[in-house]
Amino acid sequence: MSKKILVFSLSFAAILLVWYFLFDKAPLQGDWQEQLAVISTAEFNGDLVMVKNVRNFRYYPTEADIHPAYYDKTYDLTQIKKVWYVTEPFNENTVAAHTFVSFEFNNGDFLSISIEARKTKGQKYSTWKGMLHSYPLVYIAADERDVVLMRANMRKDKVYVYPAKLEKPENARLLFVDMLQRMNELTTIDPTWYNTLFANCTSSIADHVNKLTPGRISIFSWQLWLTASADELALQRGLLDTNLPIEQARERFSINELSEKIGDTTNYSNEIRRKSK
Repeated sequence: MSKKILVFSLSFAAILLVWYFLFDKAPLQGDWQEQLAVISTAEFNGDLVMVKNVRNFRYYPTEADIHPAYYDKTYDLTQIKKVWYVTEPFNENTVAAHTFVSFEFNNGDFLSISIEARKTKGQKYSTWKGMLHSYPLVYIAADERDVVLMRANMRKDKVYVYPAKLEKPENARLLFVDMLQRMNELTTIDPTWYNTLFANCTSSIADHVNKLTPGRISIFSWQLWLTASADELALQRGLLDTNLPIEQARERFSINELSEKIGDTTNYSNEIRRKSK
């Protein structure tokens, strides 16, 4: 290969890479899977925020049998009581887990924000495809009876609901607002691709945490990629409100037994936390 051809080939490859990573924007339109089809958005008005399209699906008699429902709800930013960190290892033999955040309010409301890969109908999640531009990144605002009940009672996956420890009380509001603003950006000005390593559910949460406290979680932490150990990383970094070692913490904050016992009740979120209070 001549020097000119080599230079041309390398230049062309560089141009393709620049286009791929900087200009290949994730699509906003698509034939999305039903639980990912309707996007949540937030409208701010001082201390109040209206979250539109809070997902409140039910899944029965199997997870594939979807019963769609949404609601709009206004939340008072001054009334955030607690932040909870939820992890769902996919099964006993995997290194992967889904993680998300729930916000508890003084009036008894709970709102979960789940960061996910937005898949089209018939599309299945792949770790390897997730490293490429295969799935847009999406933030789903959801009722806990959707995202927790389904995982614990339908999938029978282990689900851990940990109380989060924040350096300052006002960080709960800052975290909530930052996540909602990012949710809005992804649907308008900055559609972004999901990435298995650098923009997954756990690493995205870590980005929000690092905005509050720069450097709190290293972007090179292996638990951001092998996410079944993400709760261990959170414990090591002082982000979980417990002094228990990780195995004992998992036992205490597992909600599966209570979730199976109480089922789909209106007081679901408080009931699954009875053991941890």
